[in-house]
Amino acid sequence: MRSIDLRISFFASTLLLLGTLTALLMSGRAAAEPYLAVEAGLKCAQCHVNPTGGGKRTAFGELYARNQISAQAVSLEPNSKPWTGDVTKWFATGADIRGGYDSVTVPNQSTESDFALTRATAYLDFIALPNLLQVYFDEKVAPDNVENREAYVLFTPHNGRYVVKAGQMFLPYGLRLQDDDAFVRQASGVSFRTPDDGIELGLELPKWSAQMAVTKGATDNGSDDRLSLSAVYVRPRWRVGASYNKNPDPLGDREMEAVFAGWKTGPIAWLAELDFITDQAPTTSQPSNQIYTSLIEGNWRIHKGHNLKVTYEFMNPFSHVAEDEQERYSAVWEYSPIQFVQSRVGIRRYNGIPNLAASNRNEWFAELHVYF
Repeated sequence: MRSIDLRISFFASTLLLLGTLTALLMSGRAAAEPYLAVEAGLKCAQCHVNPTGGGKRTAFGELYARNQISAQAVSLEPNSKPWTGDVTKWFATGADIRGGYDSVTVPNQSTESDFALTRATAYLDFIALPNLLQVYFDEKVAPDNVENREAYVLFTPHNGRYVVKAGQMFLPYGLRLQDDDAFVRQASGVSFRTPDDGIELGLELPKWSAQMAVTKGATDNGSDDRLSLSAVYVRPRWRVGASYNKNPDPLGDREMEAVFAGWKTGPIAWLAELDFITDQAPTTSQPSNQIYTSLIEGNWRIHKGHNLKVTYEFMNPFSHVAEDEQERYSAVWEYSPIQFVQSRVGIRRYNGIPNLAASNRNEWFAELHVYF
């Protein structure tokens, strides 16, 4: 009964939040990343080499960032060709570099702050057969050690209608958010930090994008492979999708379902995701655990080059523990003065377990993002 009550409460609070935000928007008081796809009415494959999003941008993605996201496009030479990542017909490259300042205040503790390079990533794309066969690498080069994030062969016959991917890859599940610390990414364990080895089959239709991946998962035993399914229906002003993930594990199987959506209302692009996660206990004498988490995010393009991102997140990590619900509120201003450069300033407020100070912290940060 407690599980049912929690699920009803979870749905009710999320629907109330959606209704409140929509009402505020419709009243006129307001006037990854996935929100850019929602804003433009495009699928992830339009702007990224990886059809499920993230990583190196396609030539279209580079030009879209240059002409639509940046406040202005700067050319070093008159009539010079814009950068699209193509070095030759057979080789393309790109990079993402992020760093800045972060400050964290925990109740009854001194504030901790730091300047740091948070991530530098290089992308290499070898085109064996244009529009058909390529080999793709996504490498973290800093900080600390070099780390391979993605390395796969990509086969896209019938003009990209079908997709076959084999190697190490990010799993298709939920929204491909840039923030790996979002609750829906933490709870699911599917993020840019957790690639897996296997094979992925995809289908790209005018209004549909769907993927099925079979990967190694928690063990090397072929009979315990991890299964990931995801599909999204895309329209110019809205989209809706669902994902499923089954991960066998000797310490307890995990099963996850997610529904997600994006839509535009005037100048604001919205994202939403709901996740339901069940962790089975290793023995039948122990109860399973249900995790519920949600996200809703609004992105307001105030002016060309300026975006205001406001996010609310909820997570109930243990269905058998009382008063362990957690919330995270975020407000981030993103400014892209010229192509390849984005600055971000944001604040986050965590509301969590009353006697756990770290889950009730405040954060603010300033970040510089350089990409090409």
